Amino acid sequence: MLKGNESLVRNEENIQDEDTLVEKARHDPDAFAALYRHYLTPLYRYLLRRLNNIHDAEDLTSQVFMEALDGLIAHRYKKGGCFAAWLFTIARRRLVDFYRQHPSEPLEDPPSPEPELLTAIEKGEDVQRLAHLLAQLDEQQQELLRLRFSASLSFAEIGILEGRSEAAVKMAVYRTLDFLRDHWADDDGN
Repeated sequence: MLKGNESLVRNEENIQDEDTLVEKARHDPDAFAALYRHYLTPLYRYLLRRLNNIHDAEDLTSQVFMEALDGLIAHRYKKGGCFAAWLFTIARRRLVDFYRQHPSEPLEDPPSPEPELLTAIEKGEDVQRLAHLLAQLDEQQQELLRLRFSASLSFAEIGILEGRSEAAVKMAVYRTLDFLRDHWADDDGN
């Protein structure tokens, strides 16, 4: 199930390149374009999963990037930090604000299979079965799966965002996937 995700792990050179881009973006908003291009798709997918509405996800994505650019210029981002974790922290705050302004919207998105998981199963009844299994997960487990698979964040980035160690996040994600796999197998036996 996790095949191909090894490429999500960043090497030191990429981290240094990102730090350089962040520093350039502080003084030259045009340099922000590279960070925008890199994080646009993961951030949008994450927000779309949480909101289940294309227009709201687009609006919040633009708000998050505007706030991030303003934050860089105002030096609210600490040098040497993890830009992805900082960006997704902003996204979470915008989600909270959105739900406060739209109280009729559900606070939790209905569980749905992540795109990467869909490739491993057949459509139809299997999708409903997977949605049922995902509904059994608590919000924290669902959030870890969204951050890992929808937003394509590394375990280290999720750890920073969640205030946990990389190893703890990795273990939690793998335990959640094991739960899904075991219960999927249990359902096959019936």
